[in-house]
Amino acid sequence: MSAEQLIIAAVILFFSSMIQAMIGFAFNLIAIPLLIWTGFSLAEAVVLTSIPIFVQLMTNAWKLREAIIWKDVIPAATIRYMTLPLGIGLLYMINRLDTAYIKQLVGLMLLLILATQLFVTFKPREHLHFAWSILSFGLSGIMLGMLGMGGPPIILWLMAHDWQPKRTRAFITAVFLFAAPVQITLLYWKFGASLSHAFYWGIAATPIVIISALIGVKIGNNFDKERLKKAVSFFLFLTAVISIISPYLSRH
Repeated sequence: MSAEQLIIAAVILFFSSMIQAMIGFAFNLIAIPLLIWTGFSLAEAVVLTSIPIFVQLMTNAWKLREAIIWKDVIPAATIRYMTLPLGIGLLYMINRLDTAYIKQLVGLMLLLILATQLFVTFKPREHLHFAWSILSFGLSGIMLGMLGMGGPPIILWLMAHDWQPKRTRAFITAVFLFAAPVQITLLYWKFGASLSHAFYWGIAATPIVIISALIGVKIGNNFDKERLKKAVSFFLFLTAVISIISPYLSRH
């Protein structure tokens, strides 16, 4: 990675982390496509984001430790463990494709995520059939390994529950935290030395992510979160569309 790439990556991670802190989601949805635009491979982008997120999750989990309900977390984490290796295997295959195809794939997945969040609604309840858990967390594990975007299926699953906000935050933090070290280990095992530079830069970028998150929390407290979410969703929509059509534009 060149010095210019590293500087741009730092800016992307700073921006993505700040938005995440302001509205509660979108870190990887923003960071992964933008890092690929900058010239990083999909695997490098996933590694660059996974390590700072892991540190952030440990901090958040400690703060929310008393609100974590383990009988909810353990089955979800176990299902994700079972499908995460499949996602890493898919990432290995996708990473070997031409960059133009990877951009289009990421853009299409981003559009699908946005459309699902916009049009799929649920009537909240206390419990769902376990089959929905298998589907949601199984898909989440695959998407986490394949694209570093394992959150959307879990968000939809949570939308179908009438849990209190603190219980929801504690659950998603704990589930993400449990998967993070396994994801990082599998990434290192599958890609090894070819991604060692991305691992080192991910560690170096961690303070940037933490500082920007603190800034994002303060900014978010002064703005209407619903308007911010709409603005970010529109930005993600534009990012997805440009990712899909950019290979065609470059031919002219």
